[in-house]
Amino acid sequence: MKKYFKILSLALALGVAMFAVVGCGGDAGSDSQSQDQGQQDQQQADSGSSTPETINLTLASGPAGGTWYPLGGAIGKVLQEAIPGVVVSVQQGGGEANVKGVNKGMYDLGITYSHTSVEGLNGLGAFEEPQTNVVAITGLYPSALQLVVKADSDIQSVADLKGNRISPGRKGLSGETLTRMVLDVYGLSYDDMEKVERVSYSDSVNLIKDRQIDNYSPITTWPSPSIQEIALTGGVRLLPIDDDKMAALKEINPGYMTIVLPKDTYKGMEQDVQTVGSNATLVVRKNMDAELVYKITKALMENMDKLHAVHKSIEKNLSVESASKDTGIELHEGAKKYYEEAGVL
Repeated sequence: MKKYFKILSLALALGVAMFAVVGCGGDAGSDSQSQDQGQQDQQQADSGSSTPETINLTLASGPAGGTWYPLGGAIGKVLQEAIPGVVVSVQQGGGEANVKGVNKGMYDLGITYSHTSVEGLNGLGAFEEPQTNVVAITGLYPSALQLVVKADSDIQSVADLKGNRISPGRKGLSGETLTRMVLDVYGLSYDDMEKVERVSYSDSVNLIKDRQIDNYSPITTWPSPSIQEIALTGGVRLLPIDDDKMAALKEINPGYMTIVLPKDTYKGMEQDVQTVGSNATLVVRKNMDAELVYKITKALMENMDKLHAVHKSIEKNLSVESASKDTGIELHEGAKKYYEEAGVL
């Protein structure tokens, strides 16, 4: 009997000991797992490896054949690569249409001209009401209205366009509006023309090459690829804008600037040509989050070389120092923050 009780006591003691070991082991394993998971979560948060929220942005550029279209693509690529979660959809557009689209919230960003932004803000010209939801991020580069004719054309001045066939571009493009204004200060209108084609840059190029129109008038960088293409077939000339007519245009809109294009700009030119121009700008919705606009501005300024690669006019004119100037309208508060930190505002 004593031997039986000794065996029973020993069995009970072993059972308690095993329970204690298993119980402690289970608790220790659970604590260790929790600590490991906590460390992993913290490391993931510290490294920023969690998937960022997707931010979809729409950018309105310009028509194919101009500088804005590839520039819009370059801007979109920079923003997608530099700002986590940003996805940019680039669409074709035009100066006036882009301002209206940004104002309505159809677009988040748009490329336009400083004089167009001024007209939009004040509800002038093609704008029936003030476009108050549009502010600037950066100035880009100056562009010139280029009144193109074939080198062997009899048209020597803007006044000579009367009774001829012209292509000022699609309605809603800044070049189309500015062409109408230039004609107006010369006492002309579309009604004085034999034909007015409101078609794209690329279509205009084909029409003038085939001599189905006499004049094509984009507002763009120089040298313009589309005009260079025309110049390959016998050369081109650009019609000058006289001093008094230039003064009249600036009185209408102080955002216009005088630009002189050198005679070596295109094949066929024999002298420098004075014309009217404006500064291309990137605009944004005024109600866009200030921190996001700050990141957009920072990304563009720190990756400027990718914008410079689009056209030599951008390379020549766009810098951090120039970006906050000649925008026509006020800067977004997020852009201001960046320029103030950069010491240029």
